[in-house]
Formats: sequence, structure tokens, C-alpha cells
Amino acid sequence: MPRILVTGSGSVGKTTLVNSLAPELSLHAIDETARALCARLGYAQMGDIAENEQEHFKIKVLSEQIAREGELENFITDRGALDCWVLWQRWQLCKAMTFTSEAYYKMALAQSNKYTHIIFVPPLFAPIDDGFRWIDKDYLNQIDRMTKLAIYDFGLQNRTYTIQESSLEGRLWEIKNWLSKT
Repeated sequence: MPRILVTGSGSVGKTTLVNSLAPELSLHAIDETARALCARLGYAQMGDIAENEQEHFKIKVLSEQIAREGELENFITDRGALDCWVLWQRWQLCKAMTFTSEAYYKMALAQSNKYTHIIFVPPLFAPIDDGFRWIDKDYLNQIDRMTKLAIYDFGLQNRTYTIQESSLEGRLWEIKNWLSKT
């Protein structure tokens, strides 16, 4: 019953990887929840959401991600609960951590422990601007580091594979090889 998370900073090729792996592994692909929620709410990007609505939006993203994953026994997801926690932390850096943050952490941790496999995609090529996500190099490096820390903090190292290849074909081979050994 594979429940695979593909994680990493923005513009590293996660969506392409998920869309390529899902049919090869006969898994349902869960697309990026934040992007889908933004579209449903009429926002072009998360930066368009009013600051006083950001926290509520992030809680809704995590709740929807958990619900979508709960509907399926097997899946591969482009971003997941772990990513929700990383982005929550990143955007809470300038604010005092709250009781809401601790509850959010516990929800993300509990859901992340349900992933059977985690594929971490580090930045191996220059980001492409798709108009939705930030591609500032320093920001992407922060998210990359915070994702690695969250994997460690959540105790998920033993079920995490870090991509080495930059080409899609190389990545697909790497992942299928790793999955066949786990």
C-alpha cells in the first residue's frame, strides 16, 4: 500500500515527477493542494491572499491534504503534510509561534507518519517561473533546508530517498530502483 510523498522546494520538478510516476506505479496522483485551493478561491497565487487570511488558508490546505490522502489507500502526492508544516514555519518566522502552530505541527506530523515512502527532490537546476510560486534562490534554499530538517524532526529518514539525477529519465529509474528494494 504505497503512500508516496514527493517533497522539496519549489520548481525542482516534483509535479513532473509525480505525473510521470503515477501511471508507471499505478497510483492515483494528488496534485498540489495549495495551488488547487487558490484556483478554487479565485487567487492567481498565494501572495494574493490577504495577510489576515493567510493562517486560515494554510490550515485549510493541510486539512484538505489530509482529507484527500484519507480517501485513498494508495497514492503519490506532489507536496503533502510535511510540506505544509515547512511552509507554515517559513511564513511564521516573523511572528511569535502560537498554540495554533503547535496544533498544526501535530496534525502535519501525524499525517506525515502515514507516508510509506518519501522522495526528496533537491534543487538540481535553475528554477522556472510559472507565475505561481516564488523562485528567489535564497527562498528556495531556505525551503530546501527546512524540508530536510522536517524530515529529520518527524523521524522519516529511514523512508526517504534523495534524488541524485537532474534528468526526468534518470529520476524515474532511480525511484523505481529504490522502490523495488524497499
